[in-house]
Amino acid sequence: MDMRYEAYSYADRLFYDSPVRWAAREEFPAAGEPAPPGWVRTVREVWVGFQPGDVVLPEQGWKIHVSATLENAPRILDTVRTYCFEHRIAFKFLRSPALVQTQNAKYASRGSSGKFLTLYPVGEDELTRCLNELDTALDGAPGPYILSDLRWRKGPLYLRYGAFVELLCRDDTGELVLAFREPDGRLRPDVRRAVFEVPEWAPVPAVLRQALADAGQASVDAFPYTVESALHFSNGGGIYLARPTGGGDQVVLKEGRPYAGLDQRGEDAVERLGREYATLRRLEGVAEVPAALGHLTAWEHHFLVQEYVDGEPLHRWFGRNYPLVHPDPDEETVADYREKALEILAGVERGLRAIHRRGIVFGDLHPRNLIVRPDGRVTFIDFELASPVDDFKRPALGAAGFAAPAGLAGPGVDEYALDALRLWMFMPLLPLTALSPGKADALARAARARFALPPGIPPAPGAEPDGNPPAAEPEENPDEARRQRPHRIRPQGARPPGARPRTYGPDGPEPTADLDTLLDGDPARWPRLRDGLAAAITASATPDRTDRLFPGDPGQFTHDGLGLSYGAAGVLWALHSSGAGVDPEHVGWLEEAVTREPCRPGLFIGAHGVAYVLDMLGRRQPALDLLERLRKDDPDAPGPDLSGGLAGIGLTQLHLAERTGDRALRDAALDTAERAVDKLGLTRPDAATAPPGSRAGLLHGATGTALLLLRLHRATGDTALLDLAGTALERDLSRCVTAEDGTLQVDDGTRVLPYLETGSAGIAVALHAYLRHRPDSPLADRPAPIRAAAEPEFIVQSGLFNGRAGLIALLALVQGDGREHAEVIRRHIRRLAWHVIPYRGLPAFPGEQLLRLSMDLATGTAGVLAALAAVHDGAPALPFWPDTVPPRPAPRAGDTPPDDGDTPPLDGDH
Repeated sequence: MDMRYEAYSYADRLFYDSPVRWAAREEFPAAGEPAPPGWVRTVREVWVGFQPGDVVLPEQGWKIHVSATLENAPRILDTVRTYCFEHRIAFKFLRSPALVQTQNAKYASRGSSGKFLTLYPVGEDELTRCLNELDTALDGAPGPYILSDLRWRKGPLYLRYGAFVELLCRDDTGELVLAFREPDGRLRPDVRRAVFEVPEWAPVPAVLRQALADAGQASVDAFPYTVESALHFSNGGGIYLARPTGGGDQVVLKEGRPYAGLDQRGEDAVERLGREYATLRRLEGVAEVPAALGHLTAWEHHFLVQEYVDGEPLHRWFGRNYPLVHPDPDEETVADYREKALEILAGVERGLRAIHRRGIVFGDLHPRNLIVRPDGRVTFIDFELASPVDDFKRPALGAAGFAAPAGLAGPGVDEYALDALRLWMFMPLLPLTALSPGKADALARAARARFALPPGIPPAPGAEPDGNPPAAEPEENPDEARRQRPHRIRPQGARPPGARPRTYGPDGPEPTADLDTLLDGDPARWPRLRDGLAAAITASATPDRTDRLFPGDPGQFTHDGLGLSYGAAGVLWALHSSGAGVDPEHVGWLEEAVTREPCRPGLFIGAHGVAYVLDMLGRRQPALDLLERLRKDDPDAPGPDLSGGLAGIGLTQLHLAERTGDRALRDAALDTAERAVDKLGLTRPDAATAPPGSRAGLLHGATGTALLLLRLHRATGDTALLDLAGTALERDLSRCVTAEDGTLQVDDGTRVLPYLETGSAGIAVALHAYLRHRPDSPLADRPAPIRAAAEPEFIVQSGLFNGRAGLIALLALVQGDGREHAEVIRRHIRRLAWHVIPYRGLPAFPGEQLLRLSMDLATGTAGVLAALAAVHDGAPALPFWPDTVPPRPAPRAGDTPPDDGDTPPLDGDH
């Protein structure tokens, strides 16, 4: 679980949304006050800032951070704010108490947690005065330790050298990140890690010399354990494998940081750690519970010492054994897994009953809190949310899908989680049950059918005694400020591109709750399914908002709210490409948005993708105007990737060159490709080997540049471009490994990936186009094991970039005129029914992490729509997607595409 998604789940029950919309409901009074005379007030997402109008901040320097607890935050804000106004020091602060809590939550970023206020003193004298005077004024007020900073004395002041103004550069992966400037003028990523670091060239003010000299020298006297490795980190502290300093058996140390790791009640990690120790002592002797060996304090941190249990967490055991993640497991393998899973579940139930007999509610039952020993026995770990039955305290944290509804209390909380675990062992899509109560019953029926389980096993969590779920479909969040508008769909039959979609009613199909029927893979049902997906997307639109048009991944707030991946452009492109039709009001929203928003370069993350979509939707002049704006950017700044870098920029330039006949744009595309080749070093002798730390795949690897080179080859006939494309593909294929099941997937260092964005499927897309030109290439044996990696029956997510829809799109592409993948594709479509969630009675799909619905191209419903259109209509699954038809002859010298708006794309690509 990527816990960054948690903060984007608070504002809305159905969709990811900005934390600001949730936290701003009850702000600090100071957040709304006007700027004093001579000051400038700014509001940027979670921060409110004030700066004297006559003070020019340097690019970078030593900034002061102030931490605070929930209790003292108002007083600290008042003290520091008054001081800054009096002494004319620029500052910013978190807008609300809710944001203070979120910033210090258990799974908040360890590199930025604790920061409540930031001050920007100009010059060494001002820095010295601020530190001394504020330290006195705050008088050692408590607050969470800021791990990325240098602490000033014993109070809540911390220091870090970094940028005072926003500077951006590309990191090693090509991502645009915050930066500071080195002495030679180059920008370097300003990495916020959970450890204090300072550039060796940074100036050290006299006031900090002793503090810097002392940094890292602090020791914990007589700490009785030697840490051997770290097992896990959260913002509340780490979990470590250690031994007593005098020798002995391994133990587990669990750390609690004061005022950090807050839960929804505001309890910190230290409070929960003390409760966990008391619980373990009460459970002493229970075979399924590790022994508590001690509780100690070292420096300011608390540690629980407990018995080390040999084994692996249940979620890792599951990953090694679950058969449906491999192509075509035989029934013997499925049956063997069923028996092992049922045995483990029986062990979990025995342990839970023993815990209950001691009068304890475990409170946090999920796969990561269970250890499977080598002999198959089960041990419970992580009792920080446990509480006595006779003094039950409802857990204020919980894993998605396992946390019990509000109506349950005491042992009922554990019984609900046990039922959820029984379902998870066979159908691990538990977060979906929170989006639609009826989903639990549907997943339970699917699990029973696929694994030949007895009736009632697994049960649907929260089911009534008769086995039925309590409700059918969630109502829409009443707090969502969204206009009620008719559902618009594409009626069966042709419609001119760009026409306004028609509405549900007597002349169109009705919304349906029987969504499984639509997802049976039958081509005859495709028009109705397409219309339903398009209607769900359109019904979710919020044209009254300026930050987004369609709800999608949190990336629309952190990366780009307009572009192809997460923004409006990608959704509109999918609707247009699938033939579903686009609402002109929404096209107008996008056209207007690029005039008010600062635009960054890039195809999938960036404004080049917006220009491409505007042109496809008949808005060519605005597209060309936007491209002209982007031409002023530094051409060497972007990385070589397809997502936000040179490969995507070059494809956009070439597309508009083809559409307009503009030779300057064609030359610009060739120049962009040359820059991408240089950045990747594709002409070096070792070019076919990926350097350490580089990313692979269609969106972020060298494959994106290969796609650009292939299209340029078709435009120019230059075979050297084909050679370079082959080298780029070899580079990404060098990052692939053959898994135990014989499939070929990208190894990212922690796992293997078959997906479209960063996995082997994306490489196969460009490789498919390359092999049509070079069928006898040594790379010709690679597609088969990559295709096999796209065939498993179970995929965690449904989206296009990192889920089932992307694998469907690849299989539809490579099957060409044959039908060798037809049955696998149809099974994939049927299995989309495992993910589908009714939204106003219409089919919709969850985004990344499955916590909320998404309508975007990369992660949500629009991506599923594009993939299914690729299957049924031969439409492109992505912009610049290769077609299945053979390449056409290269154009003759001097040929210019006609400017009729319908020029066929090169290389058979859309």
